[in-house]
Amino acid sequence: MTRMRKKEIERRLSETVEGRVAADEPISRHTTLGVGGPADIMVFPRSEAELRGVLRLVAENTVPLLALGGGSDLIVRDGGFRGVVLALARNLSGSKIVGDRTIEAMAGETFASLLRLSREASLAGLEFLVTIPGTVGGGVVTNVGAFGGSFAETLESIHLIDGRGRETAIEKRDLRASYRKIEIPAGAVVSRARFALEPAARSEVEEKVARFREHRLRTQPLTEASAGCIFKNPSPWEYAGRLIDQAGLKGLSIGGASVSSVHANYFVNDGKATAADVLALIDEVQRRVEESSGIRLEPEVRIVGDA
Repeated sequence: MTRMRKKEIERRLSETVEGRVAADEPISRHTTLGVGGPADIMVFPRSEAELRGVLRLVAENTVPLLALGGGSDLIVRDGGFRGVVLALARNLSGSKIVGDRTIEAMAGETFASLLRLSREASLAGLEFLVTIPGTVGGGVVTNVGAFGGSFAETLESIHLIDGRGRETAIEKRDLRASYRKIEIPAGAVVSRARFALEPAARSEVEEKVARFREHRLRTQPLTEASAGCIFKNPSPWEYAGRLIDQAGLKGLSIGGASVSSVHANYFVNDGKATAADVLALIDEVQRRVEESSGIRLEPEVRIVGDA
């Protein structure tokens, strides 16, 4: 994007949203791994109306778009993103009870807030979200899951807005879901979702949340900067973390990035890592695991941006 065009897009976005519009915003400030170069423009819409306006403007001007939720499961290269980054976390947020057993949540609603509401309402089905640093929109796209549960199982419907500003609802029966993915039409962004949950005793919900939290605190590096699991599990009975551990790679480091000594499928940032460090570590771990096991690990994290 040329400097003049960037200024023009920035000006028009500022006229479209009441939320902040920032040029050259470091994406590293908005990801859980803490790496990534600057966005040409980052915009913070506060409503679905503002989101529609942003998406129309971006589509009309054929500007590349990156929708950003909680910033986990994402690696942005050090050159940043040449286009508009849509920052939804804690901006397009909020959730509410609809009927007896349904929660509607905006795309930028954090998992923590969504889970809090379900606990208060004694609704079960989202306990697996505890300690995961994500948002509803990103969770839909990645079909977030753990402990045998996932969004695909609890979703009632999702609502999308496309580049023409049109809103579409996709019901559960029409969702195309697979492991760590729900198909979203090109150019569309999740604006909100509805979850059909199961009524349960509050004590049962709280017990499961506590059990899952304890397990994660014991087995995952939750106090360190990471993107979450780096690789997909090759199969339901073969775990990426186990393969990395068996290859003797816990603690392996490149620059400021290292394989966690707690969980081998987590790479952690010591505060000085670059995206290049992390990507080099991914390549090295893939090479060594394939060498030792014959299995080529596939990244679960999304990798975007310019080198």
